[in-house]
Amino acid sequence: MTSSRSTPRLRLTAGLLALLLVVVAISERRFAAGLVGEALQLVGLVCVACAALGRIWTSVFIAGFKDQLLVRSGPYAVVRHPLYALSMLAMLGLGLTAGSMTIAMAMLIVFGAIYTTAARDEDRYLQQLHGAAHERFERDVRALLPRWSAYRVPDSLEVRPRVLWKAFLDAGTLLGFYGLLRFADALQQHGVTPAWLTLV
Repeated sequence: MTSSRSTPRLRLTAGLLALLLVVVAISERRFAAGLVGEALQLVGLVCVACAALGRIWTSVFIAGFKDQLLVRSGPYAVVRHPLYALSMLAMLGLGLTAGSMTIAMAMLIVFGAIYTTAARDEDRYLQQLHGAAHERFERDVRALLPRWSAYRVPDSLEVRPRVLWKAFLDAGTLLGFYGLLRFADALQQHGVTPAWLTLV
């Protein structure tokens, strides 16, 4: 397996998501059952699905060009770091799916810190690569909060299928993890796993 600048962050994310599965499997959560639980799971699914589809769409614009060009169209016209913003949406969705406001807030705080740090690091890296062009990009486009009125797409794009395929696998991983989270919740709801924690 090759290593990149994002490898430590991806490993940390995988570890935290594994911890989330364990916490859901061994905890009673106030909003996990009943109509509220079903509504939260539905909202969570919508967030995760939108994040997965958004990450695929973003990859159409950036796939294979990330270090060569300063992409400023499509999602990158709206926000400088759409992949991180969409990942935050996915983490919020997973937190809501867990049926615990404590977990949802913890997901936002922890992953907010992770992705904000990653966005700063990325800005420094892109500043070194693109200089004044990136300074203008920083002035014009916010890091993680979208400005939808700025959205624009070019008439055509060069798409690299191999890199785009990786984005589909990435999206599938997000949706697969949603399924694992629901499975961990079902184990707890049916008494298969012990309730060692009680969370709001």
